[in-house]
Amino acid sequence: MLPSMTDINCDWSLSNPGPDELVVWLEPWAEEFVIPVRSTVALKAPVGDEAQTIGEIEWASDHVVVWANRTTVAVFIDDVLQDSASAIVPIPDGLNKAMLNILFKGHPTARLGGAASDTADQASWWERLRRRFRLS
Repeated sequence: MLPSMTDINCDWSLSNPGPDELVVWLEPWAEEFVIPVRSTVALKAPVGDEAQTIGEIEWASDHVVVWANRTTVAVFIDDVLQDSASAIVPIPDGLNKAMLNILFKGHPTARLGGAASDTADQASWWERLRRRFRLS
């Protein structure tokens, strides 16, 4: 059963004053929500979710990436629940921003707008293993 406004707490919201639409990308579900001008997006976790914040927020001129640390997150645009996997599919244990950066290292087009990850300049786990054990 999907959550309703009365079943959840408002954890994070953002209004888009314009002049253009704003894209909100929700990780780790890789979901994209387009927020129209003069609209508000709200991210909400079920009551009882113990995380203190919604997660880490990355800002860019034309989009926002939310790295959620909640089990599930319902997305509302102008108080209307959006159809999303994030509302019903829990984050697998251990899947977080660092793990996704490892998985998509070297594949920046798999991220929103082809943006490089924060750890792009660091060696991948395979490169570190190869150096440590002198593997070819």
